[in-house]
Amino acid sequence: MTEHEAKELCLALMRADSEDEVIDLLKKAGYWDKQEDWRFYGDYENNYNAIGNQQSRPDAALVEKLVNSVDARLMNECLAHGMNPEDASAPRGIQEAVALFFDGESAGKTSLAGCIRDWTDSKRTDVARGIALTATGAKPGSGKPCFTIVDAGEGQTPEQMPYTLLSLNRSNKLRIPFVQGKFNMGGTGVLKFCGKHNLQLVISRRNPTILQHCNGAQQDDGKWSFTVVRREDPQGNRRSSVYTYLAPVMANANSDHKRVLLRFYANTLPIFPEGKQPYARSVEWGTLIKLYEYSATGFQSHILMKDGLLGRVDLLLPEIALPMRFHECRDYKGHGGSTETTLTGVRVRLEDDKQQNLEEGFPACAPMMVNSEEMLVSIYAFKKKRSEAYRKNEGIIFVVNGQTHGHLTQDFFSRKKVGLSYLADSILVSTDCTKLSGRAREDLFMNSRDRLSGGDLRQQIENSLEELLKQHQGLRELKERRRREEIESKLDDAKPLEDILDKLLKQSPALSNLFLQGLRASTPFKTVAVQAQEQEFRGRRFPTFFKFKGKDYGHILDRECPINMRCRLAFETDAENEYFSRAIDPGEFHLLLKRGEGESSVQNYVLNLQNGIATLSLSLPEDTTLGQSLRYSATMNDYSRTEPFINTFQVTVKEEQQARGNSSDRRKPPSKEEGEDRERSSGIKLPNIRLVEEKDWQDQSPPFDKYAAMRIINAGSNEDGEEESVSNVVYDFYINMDNLYLKTELKSTRAESALVRAQFKFGMVLMGLALLQRDIEDQRKQSGGEEQAEDENGNGVSIEKKVEEFCRAVAPVVIPMINSLGSLSVEDEPVLGASGEAT
Repeated sequence: MTEHEAKELCLALMRADSEDEVIDLLKKAGYWDKQEDWRFYGDYENNYNAIGNQQSRPDAALVEKLVNSVDARLMNECLAHGMNPEDASAPRGIQEAVALFFDGESAGKTSLAGCIRDWTDSKRTDVARGIALTATGAKPGSGKPCFTIVDAGEGQTPEQMPYTLLSLNRSNKLRIPFVQGKFNMGGTGVLKFCGKHNLQLVISRRNPTILQHCNGAQQDDGKWSFTVVRREDPQGNRRSSVYTYLAPVMANANSDHKRVLLRFYANTLPIFPEGKQPYARSVEWGTLIKLYEYSATGFQSHILMKDGLLGRVDLLLPEIALPMRFHECRDYKGHGGSTETTLTGVRVRLEDDKQQNLEEGFPACAPMMVNSEEMLVSIYAFKKKRSEAYRKNEGIIFVVNGQTHGHLTQDFFSRKKVGLSYLADSILVSTDCTKLSGRAREDLFMNSRDRLSGGDLRQQIENSLEELLKQHQGLRELKERRRREEIESKLDDAKPLEDILDKLLKQSPALSNLFLQGLRASTPFKTVAVQAQEQEFRGRRFPTFFKFKGKDYGHILDRECPINMRCRLAFETDAENEYFSRAIDPGEFHLLLKRGEGESSVQNYVLNLQNGIATLSLSLPEDTTLGQSLRYSATMNDYSRTEPFINTFQVTVKEEQQARGNSSDRRKPPSKEEGEDRERSSGIKLPNIRLVEEKDWQDQSPPFDKYAAMRIINAGSNEDGEEESVSNVVYDFYINMDNLYLKTELKSTRAESALVRAQFKFGMVLMGLALLQRDIEDQRKQSGGEEQAEDENGNGVSIEKKVEEFCRAVAPVVIPMINSLGSLSVEDEPVLGASGEAT
């Protein structure tokens, strides 16, 4: 094949939008059925074991290609500047590389450099033109789309392509500190999502400037080369599939392999998109990768729409190092602005649109130390219905160098140890794990970088996140406000229901035993005095004080702590909520334990900062003994201070204490006498019952439908600050009064409609109480008398889901069962007890 023919084949493959077109082109060229023209991917015949064990989701696999493009752009700038990327003079991190190469060398030492969130829109767009993702091919309903990723990165020579873009298990970037792709899988996770034959096109040319810095350049190094990757089914003695790529050219005598890639010379090639034209802008070098008929499950629609690819990538690359352009080039109607946009990551989007999307006082940040591993947690609390544009079911994302490596679902917020069910659909938590040690990173994440591993470290991190979120004052206040908004308008209607329920329980000892003490709360809301404290807080960029709450600076605080519990204490400060997490001049917090003449960093703690109150929760050292006195120092500092804030406190270790809620002692009712230290409650009892009509279905999260019967929502513990256990968690009950089966009974029965509705309401409530009681007893038995949290993020199902699914299942029979069993008489018993054939 001549170079001209090779170029024409390359361009035809680039413009093809289906596997059939690609196969037809390769058959006409005489390559598809010629086995000797195909080379093993990675030069490894058993490569399916490595390639097939990559990302489990198509969106996460696609993101790896985009990350590789960012790496390629940074490598290009480094090499074009004549720098050795492994040398000490090269940037030591991704942000430093962005600062040096895109903000100018003089800006490299300032805190503003290397953060795209501080770039202007025009600069973001200009830099983004160096990486593009294009959607072509079929629209939903007519087939699968094709995605093309193209970058103006370093590019590869024809001879180096097999050892870079088409390699496996090589240490190409392992020692380069400013890139992310260090596992050398070449972004192979996408292959299994590409059509039936897993076809992928790769085109690349080395940057001519880089070639000028190289010694020993070969004759073809300045040419474009291309190949097609495919999957071959098991055959003969081969038990598994194998990935191969097109390499039909006989190598010269100096090559270490017999077959190499097709190549051709061209000054430029139109591999970049312009507007709706996918291949319109010509460049002198770069790399194009096309994924044919991609299984875009969940994001096949217009890539820029809410449910399209852009939103998925935004979350998977929340702090992407470099922006990139997304182009929708399929046959959708719309103006130019609706077909292309710049991707910057969800964090930048939230910063840009914070006022419209986030609740006042958010995002909030919290330094967290787990097993001596440092993390930074950012909490985003969305206004109602605003989170849908930023995430699907993700609750907590774990981020390394701007890329999401795994997540926990929003069910995490409904755990009993968190108690934020009312906010589950309105919270996104980002846990920055960039500072984890190499060993910890390996223990926490799979090599595929799209999911978490199991193990002790993950469990410890989850436990710390539970503590952090449960004790976060801003979230607690927001939860109370949301709950108040949900319920307050229904309180008058709910009071008669509670009176009837209370009467039912008193009349039946069996039913009375089902009524959980933990569900009896004196008020579903915070007291009025607490509500009055909620007022606007205006923090300072650089705080002027940091001291123990209610104490003068310099005061040494004395605390007592049971040996089996965490120690909690509060600080006052005028620092803004994002003091620790902001990109520019962030503050630092350190907690040290003094031991004799020396001191050591505390291994496990979380620090919440919200509206001037910093709440510290720390675990006692494992070797702690009763009566021991532990001396700590808490330090907060930033670049504006000549001396840090230092607060010293002493903890005396006391005997083990049983968590509240395990004791059989009943909580005493509040005194009728008013006082300054205790506040009286308003007397309403739980379960709080809310009746939901069809017009309110969409207000529920997730929305009710005609089959929904009852949902319970974890509203947290009865009192702020108490140690929460499974038996003192408060639940609110939401009953669908336009349930299909209830409406069917109302149409067909002769009974009073009010009676039928009451049967449905109280039948559901009693079944919910019974399931809650059973859940508590089961957990106590499993833990030998000590309560433990259910596995709500693993294979287990939370009690809220169990109740909802059970009530949905029994809704068709609950009213017929009540009526039928209630009408039975003693005369009916022999008939019911008869068995066998008639005589």
